[in-house]
Amino acid sequence: MFNKMRPKMQPAFFVFLLAIFLVVSVRPKAFGEETIRAAVPLFPLLGFPAFVAHERGFFQKEGLRAELVRINSTPTTFQTLISGGVHLAIGAPGGLVTLNLQGIDVVAIGSWDNVMPYILATREPVNDIQQLRGKRLGVNRPGSTPWLIMRVMLEDAGLTKDIKMMPLAGGSQERLAALKSGAIEAAPVSWALEPTLKKMGLYSFKGSRLPFITGAICVKKSYLQSHRSTLRAFLKGLLDASQYILADKKGTFPILAQIMRSEDKEALEYVYDYMRSNESPSLYPPEASIKNLLRMSAYDDPRAATLRAETIVDFSLLEELGQRSPQAATK
Repeated sequence: MFNKMRPKMQPAFFVFLLAIFLVVSVRPKAFGEETIRAAVPLFPLLGFPAFVAHERGFFQKEGLRAELVRINSTPTTFQTLISGGVHLAIGAPGGLVTLNLQGIDVVAIGSWDNVMPYILATREPVNDIQQLRGKRLGVNRPGSTPWLIMRVMLEDAGLTKDIKMMPLAGGSQERLAALKSGAIEAAPVSWALEPTLKKMGLYSFKGSRLPFITGAICVKKSYLQSHRSTLRAFLKGLLDASQYILADKKGTFPILAQIMRSEDKEALEYVYDYMRSNESPSLYPPEASIKNLLRMSAYDDPRAATLRAETIVDFSLLEELGQRSPQAATK
């Protein structure tokens, strides 16, 4: 799941990056504006508020000229961050843990997406995970994201010895085919395939969405210390964009269609409804999402169990902006 990072850059690294980067912002810098370069993943939803903030002027309102750089892989994203190619990176958090274990100080200052990007597909309706006792569960190889997700779920349910985890080649589509054929009774698949499940006569277990800091907003600690006002303005732009996404469907849809490169109204409706139901407009992840990140990382590298949450996250800027942890907000 968590790709091993190599902090040393190859000499031709930036030439390579120029070939894969797509810089979204080319607007001339206005007088007095700060510039911030942010790496965002090609999978659009992890960085979607950044695109909305850019398109609807929320960054500019905060005095920022934001350059959004789309990169095609998590390792490249973090390599670019630690080498100084960008000031900030949004994406999967595996590199966050790996880099800290290597002594490279990178922290998450917020997260838009705080649930695992998988659902548990089943052949029969399931209302309680205990109904899967004695069943066959299709996963990827040990150490893959689906394997790690299911290991955590089964441990929490006390079912590790009562469910057979069957390694299957391929991805979500291959697991769906095995599920439909009856070779297995359940399998984790991408959340984006939920409409497909219904068309295939399959089901999804609604209790399978584990808290997980998926869309981490990461910076080097040195940049956080020296550019707090710039990062605070960036987060404020994201917060405003997040509220806009929830409140203005009509204004959000054209950006969503552009980023997803799709005119399929049904698909766009599903993605928008997913965001409204699952994303974190406060950008403040629940404690469980961070604990699960460290827990899953420890399956790959036992040293991750020694890391404390405060080593890899710093939400002080969000707190300065009036945001609170979900736990504190309910007290």
